[in-house]
Amino acid sequence: MSQSADVLAARHVLTLEEIANLAQDGNKPAETLTRVVALIASRLQTDVCSVYLLEPDRANLVLAATLGLTPQSVGVLRMPLQEGLAGLVAEAVHAVAVEQVATHPRFKFFPEAGEDEYQSFLGVPLIHRGVLQGVLVVQTTEPRIFTEAEIRTLTEAAAQVAPIVSEARTLDRFVAPVQERLWALARNLWWSWDHDTISLFRDLDPVRWRQLDQNPVALLHEIPLAEIERRAGELVLHSRINYAYRRLQEYLNADRTWGTKTQVSCVHGQSHTFLPSSACTNRCLSTPEVSASSPEIT
Repeated sequence: MSQSADVLAARHVLTLEEIANLAQDGNKPAETLTRVVALIASRLQTDVCSVYLLEPDRANLVLAATLGLTPQSVGVLRMPLQEGLAGLVAEAVHAVAVEQVATHPRFKFFPEAGEDEYQSFLGVPLIHRGVLQGVLVVQTTEPRIFTEAEIRTLTEAAAQVAPIVSEARTLDRFVAPVQERLWALARNLWWSWDHDTISLFRDLDPVRWRQLDQNPVALLHEIPLAEIERRAGELVLHSRINYAYRRLQEYLNADRTWGTKTQVSCVHGQSHTFLPSSACTNRCLSTPEVSASSPEIT
């Protein structure tokens, strides 16, 4: 790289001090991400900069913050990992740069985002502590071949932004709190002996609940977020979900509970410790091992 290119790349990189300044209000990750994408777009001189978060099912991305796309699409625009260029970045877990997006086989047009005028795409994965958190994307209206220096710059920015994205997901304050809380309940075996939580999953879809052998993880994998929101509204489930989620957190944070002393595995084909009698049913999850003391909210 030439000396001028080195200077340009250095000027583009977000400094740790800048990230700290942007994230000084840690209780508002949504606002922090909005400020971050605006700064990155300015530094890289792109028309769009967006952050997509990986949803709790780890099968979909949701637009969490953007400069350049339609603001109304934030929290609404969703795509499976098998669709779109952002999904390709998440699937491959490496940078994807495309000069003319319309010619790429993975390109998918999302009219609700107002991205019809953008030609070029550069996306990099957001990884925190070895776990994929989402995708950072920049786009331009004019066709542009992104240089290695620009790709490296965005990758370095993603490394600095990833902890903020992780916090936004962990705090459960950014996207789809109903879905986040249902997944938190489903992925901890506490639900299996809590009758209120069992009734929540059953009420979402009584027929599939029985057909899936009372497996909440499998059930949530089948129901799109929009459908969950619709059913939660029709059945007045929001207060019940919040109540169950709050009780789960109280249980996990308590000093003296069975769950703080006993690791629970309830996976087909594996040995597991004893559950309370009310949970010793056919509800063992055909999913990765979970414990009653540490919910898997990735």
